[in-house]
Amino acid sequence: MKIDKILTLLLILAVAAFVTEAQTVNSGKKIAIINGKDLTDTQGKIINAHGGGFMKMGKYFYWIGENRHDNVLVSCYRSTDLLNWEFRGDLLTRRPNPELADANIERPKVIYNAKTKQFVMWMHYEKRSNYSLARTAVAVSADIEKPFTYQRSFRPFNNMSRDCTLFLDDDGSAYFFSSARENYDMMMYRLTDDFLDVKEQVATLWPGGHREAPAIVKRKGYYFMITSGCTGWAPNQAKYAVAKSIRGPWSELTNIADNTTYHSQSTYILPIIGKESTSYLYVGDRWDGKHYFNSKYIFLPLTFSNDTTMEMPWKDTCNINAIAGTVK
Repeated sequence: MKIDKILTLLLILAVAAFVTEAQTVNSGKKIAIINGKDLTDTQGKIINAHGGGFMKMGKYFYWIGENRHDNVLVSCYRSTDLLNWEFRGDLLTRRPNPELADANIERPKVIYNAKTKQFVMWMHYEKRSNYSLARTAVAVSADIEKPFTYQRSFRPFNNMSRDCTLFLDDDGSAYFFSSARENYDMMMYRLTDDFLDVKEQVATLWPGGHREAPAIVKRKGYYFMITSGCTGWAPNQAKYAVAKSIRGPWSELTNIADNTTYHSQSTYILPIIGKESTSYLYVGDRWDGKHYFNSKYIFLPLTFSNDTTMEMPWKDTCNINAIAGTVK
């Protein structure tokens, strides 16, 4: 009798799971992100936006990242709920500028300059035929969904520049962080008022620390930065640091997640400001170095036990309510 009840219960659970999945597929709407699985857009195509960044403009969240498909370098997606992403176009391709013909573009990040009314993209620039340039590059557009106009590549203050990110502070000032000296130093720069160049070399963070993949966010007056170690395509232990001022001093590095960061590498920390709460979402890439287009994504909520302590527990699925501002 007990076996019959167990079998009946298992059958009910299986049917319920099938119905839920069928409803999701039939409605065409995702109800959660399944971590480590292929993430597709509203047309059913795999999303190519690795090493990317996010921003909120009006009712839309924008996700901009590496594509590396044929002649494409950077692509753009948008969403109102952070679950269902609509492809909006390719922002940077190989064709417009000769310097992009053989370019290898990584970790594009975009911020908006309210004074110039321009969207400004910074990225790591290399050549497919020569991965030793270690330069940054800049592009601009008046419309986040339209192709960007490539400006130039260069080394900030003659420093090497590889894995990078941008951060726009509350006062309108913008900062660029990038790995230098063969990734042994994390450099911090303040940008010019138009965000098109570096104005000041602010600091060298954790000299000799061998850190890359920076992602930064501000919460309750404190700045948090997650970085990874440097192990190529292989995952490693992520660490975070905290500062009361973006200019420092920054704390020592503290481990977060497990020793492979759940087989991912950080790319962005996204604040989700809702009607009920503000949550913070870790976005990471689960790289496949041999088959780049098989790389996956990890979306996980960041939790805080006090003003300066951050944790990132593993979850198989990420349930986001962008209107409420909650992530579970």
